[in-house]
Amino acid sequence: MKTNNLVIRPFKKSDSANASLIFISELIDEEVYILYDRKMTLKEEKAWLKDKLRELRHNQQVALSVWDGQKLVAVCDAKKGKMKERDNTLIGIAILKAYRGKGLGEKLLRAIIKLAKEKLKPKNIYLSVFADNKVAQNLYKKVGFRQFAIFPKWMKHKGKYVDSLYMLLAK
Repeated sequence: MKTNNLVIRPFKKSDSANASLIFISELIDEEVYILYDRKMTLKEEKAWLKDKLRELRHNQQVALSVWDGQKLVAVCDAKKGKMKERDNTLIGIAILKAYRGKGLGEKLLRAIIKLAKEKLKPKNIYLSVFADNKVAQNLYKKVGFRQFAIFPKWMKHKGKYVDSLYMLLAK
């Protein structure tokens, strides 16, 4: 699937851990609303990519990556829960600043939801979002997610604790 010069595709064994390291480092530098709070080492990033590829092979998750040439610019995945939560699927998305606000997030979310429904067959699809991240919340609502829980002062961002909102995809 192509979007202008961007290529949206599943992760491959040949994908560079260095590309994902640069990607996550840029997100950390932007201080975006993601769970990572420090830059990874190349060794950690290689382990992350190895784990992701293993989970993809074993149908524990589906994932899409977005490339601008050799540069990784966005990642969106859907992961099955463990054990008694295995019928629930958690979605995550991250997009570099220069690529936001152009419809890529909506396109990725719709694609990953379709892929998750086909391959993972979840009962529920959900996500969590920082309460301060109104832009993301609006996107999630547009795609069909509705808030179902709030974890007060759950995550630390820029030195302060903020609520974490949990959103469920409406059937």
